Amino acid sequence: MVAQEKQYPSHTYSSSYLNFKQKPEDDILINDSITRVKWLIDQSDMNRYSGNYDIAFDSIWEALFIAKQLKNDEYLIEIYRDIGILYDIYNKDSLAIANLQRALYMSKKIVTPNSNVKDQMVSNYFSIATFWRDRKEYEQALLYLDSCKTIYNDSRELPYVLTDQGFCNLQLGNILKAEKQLYRARTFLEKNNAPYMAVNLSFTGDLKKEQYQYDSALAYYIQSLEIVNNSNVHTELKSDLQQKISDLYIINGKLKKAINYLKASKTSNSQLFGATSKHNQRLFEIKNKYKAKLEENKETIAQQEFMIEQKNEELSRIFIIFITTLVSIIGAYVFFYQRSKIKRLSLISEHEIEKNKAVLEVKNKELTNYVIKMVEMKDIVDFLITIVKTKAPKKYEEYQKKYKQVNNDAWNDFNQRFTEVNTQFYETLCKKHPGLSSTELKHCALIKLNFNSHEMSGVLNISVRSVHTSRYRIRKKMGLDSNSSLTSYIGSL
Repeated sequence: MVAQEKQYPSHTYSSSYLNFKQKPEDDILINDSITRVKWLIDQSDMNRYSGNYDIAFDSIWEALFIAKQLKNDEYLIEIYRDIGILYDIYNKDSLAIANLQRALYMSKKIVTPNSNVKDQMVSNYFSIATFWRDRKEYEQALLYLDSCKTIYNDSRELPYVLTDQGFCNLQLGNILKAEKQLYRARTFLEKNNAPYMAVNLSFTGDLKKEQYQYDSALAYYIQSLEIVNNSNVHTELKSDLQQKISDLYIINGKLKKAINYLKASKTSNSQLFGATSKHNQRLFEIKNKYKAKLEENKETIAQQEFMIEQKNEELSRIFIIFITTLVSIIGAYVFFYQRSKIKRLSLISEHEIEKNKAVLEVKNKELTNYVIKMVEMKDIVDFLITIVKTKAPKKYEEYQKKYKQVNNDAWNDFNQRFTEVNTQFYETLCKKHPGLSSTELKHCALIKLNFNSHEMSGVLNISVRSVHTSRYRIRKKMGLDSNSSLTSYIGSL
C-alpha cells in the first residue's frame, strides 16, 4: 500500500503540513474546536507519511470524535478517507473500502460547482483507485483515476493521478502509454519538488525493469529510496524499495550488497508491520479507546438530556397553566366586551330604524299633501281653462299647451321628491318586476303613498275605471293572487 499524501489544488502540501514540526501543540487554540480538528488531521497525515501509524490513528480518531460533535461534513469527509487509508495499510479491506466509500458518498452530496469539496472528491476517487490498484484490480483502479480528471472543468495536470495511471497501464501491458504518463507526471513533480516523486520514481523503476533496463531501474529505485530517507515521507515504500534493489544486485552479481539491502528490507518491514511492533500492538487499542470515550460521552449526554427533559416538562406545565389562565381571562373579557358591544349596537340599530321609519312617514305625508295640493290646483286650472275656452277660444290652445307642460313638470318634481325619500323603491320594484311600464310605475308610487283609486284618478287625470284596470294589470304582472293586498305588498318594498 502506498500511503497517499493529501492533494490540494496546487498539488503541494498545506502550510500547516509544511510547518508541522515548527508548530507546538500549545499554540493551538484548544477552545477552538475547528482549529483543533484541522490540526489533528494534519498531525495524522504527517505521522502517516512518516510511518508512525499508531500516532496517526490516535490523532484521526480524536479528530473524528470532535468533528462528529461539530457536525462538520467537510472535515468528516477528510477524516473517513484518512481512516480508510490507514486500514488499507494494514490490509483491513472491508473497513478500508467502507470508510473510503463513505467519504466519497458524503462529498458527492455536498459538492457544488464552486465548492472546495471538489478537491476532497478528487482525493476520495484517488484513494479508492489506489485501494484497487494495491489489490491488482488495475482496470477498476483506472476507472476511479479517470473520474479524478472529470471533476475539474479545466485541463489541469494531476501528476499523482498520471503516476498511478502509468503504473496500472504498466501492469496491464501498455508499456508505451505507461512510460509517457510516468514521464509527464515526473516532469511536473520535479518542478514542484512534490513528495509523490518517491512513488513516481519507484513505478518508473518497475517500468525499466520490465524493459530489462536493470541499471536504469536500479538508479530509479535508489533515487526513490533517497527521497524516502531524506524527507521521511512515504516510508511504507522503504521495505519494498530495499527488496527491489536487493533483487537487482543479485541479477548484477553483487551478492554482498544484495544481502545488505535484503536485511535492511526485513528490518524496515518489521518496524512498520511486525507482530512485535509497538505500533501494531497499540493500533487496535485506539478504536476501543475511542468507543469507550464515545460511550462515556453518550452517558453524560443522556444524563444531561434527562435533566433537561425534566426541567422542560416542569416549564411546560407552568407554561400551560399560565397560557390556560391567560386565555380564560382574555376569553371572558372578549365575551363580555362583545356582548356589551352587540347590545349597544342593537339598541343603536333599533333606535336608528325607528328614527328612519318616523322620518320616512313624515316625508311620505309631505309628499301626499304635495300631491293633494297638485290635484286641487289641477281642478282650479281645469275650471279656468274651461272658462278660457268659452270666453277666449283663440287663447285656449296656447293655455292648454302651457297647462300640459306645467302638469308634466309638476309630476317630474313629485317623482324626484318621491325618489329622494324612498331611495330604493324604484330600483327594488324594477329588479323584482322588470315588465312594469313607466305609467304603471307612477301608479305604484301613488299606491306606496296610500292613495285610493279616486285620488289616483284625479292625480293621473284618468277615470276611476282606468285606475282599476291598471291595478289589475299590475297585480297580474307581479303574480299576486286574489287574497294578496297590492297596497300592502307595494308598501313593503
